Amino acid sequence: MLFWLLSGLAILGACFVLADYLIDRALLADIYDDQMNQIASAIPAHVNSEDLRQSGPGLKYDGDDSILQIWDQQGKLNYNSHPEIVLPQFSTPGFSVVQWQDGEWKIFIRKTDRNVIQVAQSLSGRRNIAVDHALRSLIPLLIFLLIMGLLIHWSVGTGLQSLTRLSQELAKRTPDKLGRLAAPDQPTEIKPLTQALDTLLERLGVALEGQKKFIADASHELRTPLATLQIQTQLVEQSLGSGCEARALADLKAGVKRTSHLVEQLLMVSRLESGGNHDPHAPLQLHEIAREVTIDLIPYANTRKINLGVEQLDAGAIMGSAHHVHILLRNLIDNAVRYTPIGGQVDVAIRTGQHEIVLEIEDSGPGIPPEERERVFDRFYRCLVPQATGSGLGLAIVKQVADLHLAEVRLGQGLRLAGLRASVSFKRAA
Repeated sequence: MLFWLLSGLAILGACFVLADYLIDRALLADIYDDQMNQIASAIPAHVNSEDLRQSGPGLKYDGDDSILQIWDQQGKLNYNSHPEIVLPQFSTPGFSVVQWQDGEWKIFIRKTDRNVIQVAQSLSGRRNIAVDHALRSLIPLLIFLLIMGLLIHWSVGTGLQSLTRLSQELAKRTPDKLGRLAAPDQPTEIKPLTQALDTLLERLGVALEGQKKFIADASHELRTPLATLQIQTQLVEQSLGSGCEARALADLKAGVKRTSHLVEQLLMVSRLESGGNHDPHAPLQLHEIAREVTIDLIPYANTRKINLGVEQLDAGAIMGSAHHVHILLRNLIDNAVRYTPIGGQVDVAIRTGQHEIVLEIEDSGPGIPPEERERVFDRFYRCLVPQATGSGLGLAIVKQVADLHLAEVRLGQGLRLAGLRASVSFKRAA
């Protein structure tokens, strides 16, 4: 900042000196031309050689002096104000510029009945005076630049102290201490930066708090199935040779399956939190995805003797991630099958409106009480239903995927099957 500010001032100073020189040269040209005209006009028209011989001695020449010469009609030089410089006689009346002895001269000639009056001045002398005047103005300009440099150095250093304090405050922040950085005495210029950092720290704090809660809940949830697996493994060892090996192994397999399902759900939640917003969205045919997921889960539904089928599949496109929409559908249908008693029914429907496409999953299970329909979207929350064997993460994952797609999830009472009806409203793609 100091370099660029002082460089700009130096360039402006150079422009100022150049402009001063050009203006002075133009003003001096007018002044000296008027002076030459006055000198020539002041000589009487009837002056003779006798009067000129009685004039005083010649003058010593200086660079900007005007040289006066008077010639008679025969071309004889009767008077020369500076004897050491003898210019030839020129014939053009009025002002003219001539080249003499490697220099340019401004000439003014006045002709009378008796004489030719010639006034000459060196143009280099005029330029030297303009240069001297411009150089004299350079000294206060340099002093001004020095003072401005010191003031800029002080003001910039003082202004940047607030950034130094801000960086020091930011360096003190830890994952356990993410307080606000804003202070009432901060300069106006860095308040937007401080507010943006405070917003970022607030989001980071929320994310870290959610991560801590998730890890604590996951640890708590994993403790029970792992302890159960350990007990079931011991039971298998104790049942060897007693004829109960098959039953013990079946229980062990069921425990492993439940634990694997829980770990899979935890990993799914973690992936959605870490990279869900970066997954590219593209046009998707929701009815085709619903058909694929329903067909994939029919064998699982058959093991529980659940009649899983499709009620209505309207064609329509949405914008979204195919992977995430598959996860949403799988979790909704899996939850419906898991919570529906043996011999029940689960129907899948896609209904297309003018601006939205609604996915509906309806089952013949016990449903969810109205007072608990908001809480079931919390992680690891389970309704007190005897058939429930899930991890408490299915609907939390559904809500998370719906939020990523700007969709709305609603839970209500089924109209046809009298169980739970879960609906997800997507915006229709153009």
